[in-house]
Amino acid sequence: MNLSKGVNRSYASMYLKFAVACLATVFLSDIGYAATNLLVGALRQDVVLRFSSTDDIIFTENTFAGISNPETMVFDPSGNLFVANGKANSIKKITPSGVKTTFATDLDVDGMAVDAFGNLFVSRKSESSNASDGVILKFTPDGRSSVFVSNISHPKGLAFDALGNLYLAYPDRNSILKFTPNGKQTTFASGVGHPFRLAFDVFGNLFVTDVAANSILEISPSGVVSTIATNTSTTEDVNDLAFDSNGNLFVTFGSSVVEFPGGLGPVPITVAAVPMGAGGIAIEPPTTTSLSTRASVQAGDGVAIAGFIISGSSPKQVLIRGLGASLSNFGIVNPLQDPTLDLHDSTGNTIATNDDWQTATNANQIPVAFQPGDSHEPAILATLQPGSFTAILRGKNGGSGVGLIEMYDFSTGSASKLTNVSTRGFVGTGENVMIGGFILSGGSGERQVLIRALGPTLAQAPFNIAGSLTDPTLILVDGNGTVVASNDDWKSSQQNEIQATGLAPPNEREAAILTTLPTGNFTAIVSGKNGEMGVGLVDVFHSF
Repeated sequence: MNLSKGVNRSYASMYLKFAVACLATVFLSDIGYAATNLLVGALRQDVVLRFSSTDDIIFTENTFAGISNPETMVFDPSGNLFVANGKANSIKKITPSGVKTTFATDLDVDGMAVDAFGNLFVSRKSESSNASDGVILKFTPDGRSSVFVSNISHPKGLAFDALGNLYLAYPDRNSILKFTPNGKQTTFASGVGHPFRLAFDVFGNLFVTDVAANSILEISPSGVVSTIATNTSTTEDVNDLAFDSNGNLFVTFGSSVVEFPGGLGPVPITVAAVPMGAGGIAIEPPTTTSLSTRASVQAGDGVAIAGFIISGSSPKQVLIRGLGASLSNFGIVNPLQDPTLDLHDSTGNTIATNDDWQTATNANQIPVAFQPGDSHEPAILATLQPGSFTAILRGKNGGSGVGLIEMYDFSTGSASKLTNVSTRGFVGTGENVMIGGFILSGGSGERQVLIRALGPTLAQAPFNIAGSLTDPTLILVDGNGTVVASNDDWKSSQQNEIQATGLAPPNEREAAILTTLPTGNFTAIVSGKNGEMGVGLVDVFHSF
């Protein structure tokens, strides 16, 4: 490949204290190694390939799904992948757990994009001899369709900007069209050759593949067009493109995937080969690389119980830590002095137990940066098959105090994900509130997350917990200590959206927040309304 490239880079101090006390432990070690997962259509092999890397340079390959002629694809914020099947004129949907279904049929698709609410927009070619019969369709997450724009000839690629405006590659006019959320149309840029696929970077610049000139174009927010790369090869045609969260641009050229590193200079790198032709490309949204919950650990029903799910098809190495005494380094005045940790599978069988981390048979396999700070703190390093698991943090000999359960994903490049954590424990006041922390990293764009705070439900079967919270409240804080969202009774806000996830809290006095988040560190704080204390549960879901 011969590429020439020009450069054109045209609330709460109290809660912040709680967040820092929790997250300082979670982020004690640098876990910025989350994988970038590229999904690429192999046009002649009739499969979608998955390329994973933790350094954006060396990628490993596996087959993600069998789909004929995967011409274009896109992820929604929940991690569902939509793939246009060019031979069957249909759209396939693949969930994060790998379940494949037919989402839509009888569509000659030429472009797809997903908005922040998970609605899929599709450019469809004309179904008659009248070329102007092309349309842009809108599909809600449950598959209901409507016409967003009509009477467009040969519509191609689609992309959304950060404000929710939709952009269309319109080769019949050598231009890029812009549509506001209510459908108002303007011409964003002209003189764009034969635009095919679109992608935005984090600065609001629109990148375009021009299949006539075999080039990549950059269009500034003001509409200024410039050429950043041209492929002079006569056998490798430019096709699709996508950005990861680090600002690296990935492009399918002929039978190759080429990376334009955002921070490594102007020289492009071929990172993957796709024999017989690379089609659509998409980059998985940010994924969870660590989950944690801090709570007041008591005896009986007041122990801290963390449940988590590994979804996917391959084993995953996970480190689970139970911290207590070392929390005093972060201002916690009543830490759990000698915690113990048990790990159970979905049937209740005990997989592993630990009291003091260094007594584990594989303690020497725990990286130094991840070893607990106190010799009385437990840790379990295990390779687990996909499924549901429960970690229980107790005080030895009935001890009590503030404790922290953490779960780290040590194999982020595998075909499985660490998803959906729920922790039950005693919710007190002050530093004894419950705090759930999580990190979203890697990938591209944003991830839709549902966070719940349950209380009254725990008094009912099958929990039957005496002394559960009757009215929990929930606050979501980002890594800077800024309150992202808060909620008391979940029906007071986003009721329809939360119900649509199928995960609405069972009791209307329970709290929930549904939001879309970028990469970063986040904290969910659960407390009892008006200082109430009792057993509560915090859930964090990013796959639903």
